[in-house]
Amino acid sequence: MQQNQAKWIWYPGDYEIYHSLLLHGRRDERDWRHPAFWRLDDCWHNVSFYREFSLESPVEIEVKINGTGHLTMDDIPAPCGKFTIPAGTHWLRIWVYKPGGLPCAWVSGRGLDSGEGWLAGCHDGEFLPAGWSEWYAAPDSDPEKFPFAYEQLRPVSCQKDGKSTLYDFGKETFAQLQVKTGSKPVFFCYGESREEAMDSVNAVIREEVPAFTETTLQARAFRYLRVDDETGETGFQAMYEYLPLERRGTFRCSDETLNQIWEVCAYTFHLNSREFFLDGIKRDRWVWSGDAYQSYLVNDYLFRDEAITRRTILALRGKDPVKTHINTIQDYSFYWLMSVGERYRRTGDLSFVRGLWPAMKSLMEFCLSRTDEEGFVVERPGDWVFIDWADLDKKGGHCIEQMLLVRSLETMAEMAVLLAEDGSRYTQLADALREKVEQLYWDEEKGAYLDSFRSGRRFVSRNTNLFALRYGFDRDGRRESIIQNVLLNDEVAPITTPYFKFYEMEAWCEMGKLNFVREQIDAYWGGMLRLGATSIWEAFDPREEGAAHYAMYGQPFGKSLCHAWGASPIYLLGKYFLGVDASADGFTVRPELGGLEWMEGTVPVQGGTVRIRLDGEFLKVETDAAGGVLLWKGQQISLSAGNPVELAINK
Repeated sequence: MQQNQAKWIWYPGDYEIYHSLLLHGRRDERDWRHPAFWRLDDCWHNVSFYREFSLESPVEIEVKINGTGHLTMDDIPAPCGKFTIPAGTHWLRIWVYKPGGLPCAWVSGRGLDSGEGWLAGCHDGEFLPAGWSEWYAAPDSDPEKFPFAYEQLRPVSCQKDGKSTLYDFGKETFAQLQVKTGSKPVFFCYGESREEAMDSVNAVIREEVPAFTETTLQARAFRYLRVDDETGETGFQAMYEYLPLERRGTFRCSDETLNQIWEVCAYTFHLNSREFFLDGIKRDRWVWSGDAYQSYLVNDYLFRDEAITRRTILALRGKDPVKTHINTIQDYSFYWLMSVGERYRRTGDLSFVRGLWPAMKSLMEFCLSRTDEEGFVVERPGDWVFIDWADLDKKGGHCIEQMLLVRSLETMAEMAVLLAEDGSRYTQLADALREKVEQLYWDEEKGAYLDSFRSGRRFVSRNTNLFALRYGFDRDGRRESIIQNVLLNDEVAPITTPYFKFYEMEAWCEMGKLNFVREQIDAYWGGMLRLGATSIWEAFDPREEGAAHYAMYGQPFGKSLCHAWGASPIYLLGKYFLGVDASADGFTVRPELGGLEWMEGTVPVQGGTVRIRLDGEFLKVETDAAGGVLLWKGQQISLSAGNPVELAINK
C-alpha cells in the first residue's frame, strides 16, 4: 500500500512563530514567571489554503482542519470531510479560523495531498507557498504539539539527610518529573550544581507540589535534584526530553582531553537544540540571534539539520512591522541578516531567501533608520548594544556595530543580485561606511581599531579587532599590527566568554595557528571539565575559584552551566583540523594535525558525508558525496563518491 503523502499545512512561518510564542513564555525563576522582554508575535488566526488543479477522472479526497471553518470548490461552499471531486479543472479553498491556536489543514487525495503545491493566505490579498513538515503527516498528528522524544533517567546516587534527599543524575540533563505526592506537599529544588540544589533560597528553579497530586511537571534543567518530602510518600521519575537528531559529525584524536571536550560540547549542543537553538536550558531557554548565529555553524558540523536552522531563523524574525531590533539588541539584527545570506551560500536554496526577502528589506530599513547623519549606526532609545559580556567602550557608536552593518549591507547587495533586484544602494552604503570605519576607528599609534573614536577613551578591545580580522578591515598591513598589538598583548583584557572565544579561536585558525588553538581549547574548555563540568558554561574565568564559578547577573547561581555558545570546538575541529569547508557548490578538504599524533572524524556536507583519517604516515579521505576536492601539499585531488583517496605522508 502506498504511504500517505499528505501533511498538515499552515501559513508559512506561522508554525515557527506559534511555537516561539509558547517557548518564550515558559521561563520562570523562583516564584515568578519571566516572559521574554521583547515583542512576541503571534501566528495569523484566520487563514485560508488554496489550490488550482485539473483532473482526468474523479478523485475522492478527505479534508480535515485544526480550527473551525469550511471549504469552497469553484465558489460553492461545503463542509470539510470526505467527498468526490469530478473530472475537470477546479479550484479548492479551505477556510480555517482558530483564535487560540495554529490554524492548519490536511488534505488527502490522489494528486491533491496537502504539502508542496498548496498556497496559504492571511486575507491580505496575497497567497504564498504553505508551510509544512514531514513530522505532521498523520491525520491525527497535531502541529500545535512539538514532537519531543522521552527516555527515563535514573540517578547515579542519592543522599538522604532527614526529610531531604539529594539525587545526582551524573551529568546535566533536561527532564520533566512525573510526580505522585502523598498526604503532605513536596518541595523540589533543581540544581546544575550541588550547591544550587542545596540552596532553597537562591536556586533558580524550585517547585512545590501540593498533597495528593499526580502530575507531570514542566521539563527543567538540572544535574542535582533535592526532594523535601516530610512523609516519604512521594514517588517520581525523571523523563529526559529531547529532539531526536542524528549526530553526523564525529571527531577522535590522540589527545583524550580533546576527545572529552568534543563529546561534552556535542552533548551541550544537543541539549540546547530543541524547537529552536536555545541559549541555555536552565535560565532563559530563549532564542537569541547572536547565540543562534554560532549555533548554525556548529550545527553544520554536528547534525547538519537544516530544518532546525530554518525554524530558528523564522522564529527570530517574527512579523512586520519592525519596531525594535531582534531581541532588542542592535548587533543581533545584523547577525540575523547575515545568517540568511550564509544559509544560501551553504545550501544554494534561493527559495528560502526569496521567502524572507521582504522581511530582510524591512529589517534593514529599520537598521538604517538608527544611523546618524554620517551613516554610523548608533544607540537609540530602546536599543541594547550587547556585543559581549565584557568591559567595552560603546559610547557614540561601537566599532563592531559598524562592521556588522557593513557586512549586512554587503549581504543585502549579494541577495538582491540573486533575486534580480537592484542592490546598488546597499553596495554604495557598505562601501562608504567601510571607508569611514577604516579612517576614523583606526588608531595609528595603538596599531589597532578603537571601540569608539567619539568617546575620547581610545579604548582597545580584543572583541573589536577580532571582528576587524573576520570582516576584512585588516588591509594595508593592519593584520600584523592587530596581531602584535592586540591578540598577543597581555595588557588587552582577555576574552572570558565561550561566545567570543569562538571568534578568537576562529581567527587563530584562519592564521594557521592550530597548535596554539589546540592548547587554548585544552586550557579554556578543558579547564571547565577539570572543575567537574559535564556541559559547557555560559562564561568561564579561570581566575575564579569555588562557587564563584556559578555566579552571574548578581545571583549566586545565575550563570548557565549548559550554554550552546560554548560548543564551538565542534566547528573549529571540523573546519580547521579535519579541514572540511562546504558550500552549496561542493566542498574542500584540507586536514591539519595541529600537533596531534593522529585524528579521524566525519563531517556532513551537501549530499552526504566526508570521512578523514590522518596520522604521521597516511591520509585517507572518503566520501559518498559529489563535488569534493582534497587540497594537500599543493595538490588538488578530486574526490568522488565511493572512491577513497589514500596518500602516504613524508614518503
